[in-house]
Amino acid sequence: MKKVFALIATLVVAVFAFAGCGGQQAATSSSSGSGSTVTSSSGAKTLKVGATAVPHAEILEQAKPLLAKEGIDLQIVEFNDYVQPNLALNDKELDANYFQHEPYLKNFMDEHKEVKLKNA
Repeated sequence: MKKVFALIATLVVAVFAFAGCGGQQAATSSSSGSGSTVTSSSGAKTLKVGATAVPHAEILEQAKPLLAKEGIDLQIVEFNDYVQPNLALNDKELDANYFQHEPYLKNFMDEHKEVKLKNA
């Protein structure tokens, strides 16, 4: 139980970091940057995060109620491959993505020179 709580707490901190990085051009897993976070009429900010289903989207689902208490509406977009989340983030369809590690990102960037993402 302590591990689950620690994981959720870490994710919540990371999501708040995403929201604070709205001025950057682009980002990757554990990052933000499209600046498309939207504030609804109720005052809640919407944060759109792309993730693979297991375990990343499951972890985000656990963080969703915690973020709602902070006024953030977390929208999770599930992907079933590892290329589309980066492309969607680059196209500013997402505020952040959560699924990859740094070596994968580096390799992806080497193979897709047109994509401009940053690890945060």
